[in-house]
Amino acid sequence: MRVLVMTSPFPTHLTPIVPLAWALRAAGHEVLVVCQPDVAAAAGRAGLNVAVVGGEYDDIGRRRRAKPVFARAEEDGSRPWQVFARGWQARVDTLLGPSADVARAWRPDLIVADPLEFVAPRLAHALDIPYAHHRWGVDVHGDERWWRACQALSGGQGEGMPDPAAVFDPCPPGLQAPGLSPGSGIRFVPYNGTGSRPALPPWQRDATCVSFGTRAVALGGADLLRVTLRALIGPVLVAAPAGTREALGEVPDGVTVLEDVPLSLVLDRCALVIHHGGAGTTLTATAFGLPQLVLPQAPYLVEHGERLAATGAGALLLAEEQREENIRSAVAGLLTGAAGRAARALAAGTAAQPTPADWVGPLEKIAG
Repeated sequence: MRVLVMTSPFPTHLTPIVPLAWALRAAGHEVLVVCQPDVAAAAGRAGLNVAVVGGEYDDIGRRRRAKPVFARAEEDGSRPWQVFARGWQARVDTLLGPSADVARAWRPDLIVADPLEFVAPRLAHALDIPYAHHRWGVDVHGDERWWRACQALSGGQGEGMPDPAAVFDPCPPGLQAPGLSPGSGIRFVPYNGTGSRPALPPWQRDATCVSFGTRAVALGGADLLRVTLRALIGPVLVAAPAGTREALGEVPDGVTVLEDVPLSLVLDRCALVIHHGGAGTTLTATAFGLPQLVLPQAPYLVEHGERLAATGAGALLLAEEQREENIRSAVAGLLTGAAGRAARALAAGTAAQPTPADWVGPLEKIAG
C-alpha cells in the first residue's frame, strides 16, 4: 500500500501524524509526505520521504506583518470565516495541480491529512481514492470549519470535498471539545522532533517545565516568559527553540534553558508544565500525566486550556490575568494533588486508546 501524507504548512501539524506514518512503514507500506518547503525539514528529521510542492508559506513572517499579529477572531469573538475561506481557496488553487502531478506519478492508495489540509480531499476526489483525517488535539471549531471549507471550496454544492473515510482523534476521552463529531481514538505517541537527551544534575527533578512552543517568543517577545520564570520557585526547565536563551538575557537561579530539545525527552523530570496552549505540548504533557497551566497569547490557543481546566487537570490564565502573582498562585493550586490525579486519569485514557499500529489493518481495508 502507498500512503500519501499531506499537511498544512506548519511542522507542528505533521508531528501528530508521524507515529502513524512510522507504523505504516514498519508494516511494510510506503509513505510519502507531500508538503510545502516549511515542513520538508521536519519530515526528513522524522525519517520520512518528501515531495516538496509550492513555495514557502513563512508563517512567522506573515504573522509579523499582520496587525495585530495574533488576531484570529473578530471583535465579537466570532471566527473570520470569509477571510479563512479566501486563504483556503488561494492555497488549493496554488497547490492542487502540483500535488496531483506528484500523486499521479506515485499512484497512492490512500491519503492521510491534517484538519487544515484542504488540498487532500480535493486530490482524493480527483484520484478516486479514500482519505483519512487526523486531528491534532482539541478542535472546538472542527465541524464548522469543515462545513465552511466545503461551502467555500466546492461552490456550495459539496462536490470535490468527499467526507473522510476515517477521522483519527488523539484526544483521550473527556478532553476533546464537547459537541464535536466523534472520531476514532488513536493513542497520542509523544513526538516533538529529534534531539539528544540533556544531561541534567540529580537535584533537577520534579521540575516545572516551561514551553511556549516554536512561535510565541518569535512573535510576542520574551516578556511573558520572563514574568513566568520570576513567578516560579525550585528547579525550572525551559524547553525552547534556538535563540531563546539570548532573548531572555539573565535568568533566575535554578532555571535551565534547553534549546531545541524535544519536550518528550525532559518531561519525565517534571511535575508540572506551563505552556502556551499548543496541541502538541498539551497532548505530550497529557501523555506524561502532568498537570498543566496554560498561558495563551492568542485567542485560538485558549481552547486547550479551557478543556484542561474542565477536566480538573489544568488551569487557564487569559492574557489580562497573566501576572506574576496569578501564575504563582495557579502553580500552587495545581501542585496540591487533585490536578495530579485528574492528569494521571487523562494519561490512563491516552494509554488505553488503540495504537497507531492497531490502525494499519483497518487502513489497509479502507484502501482496498
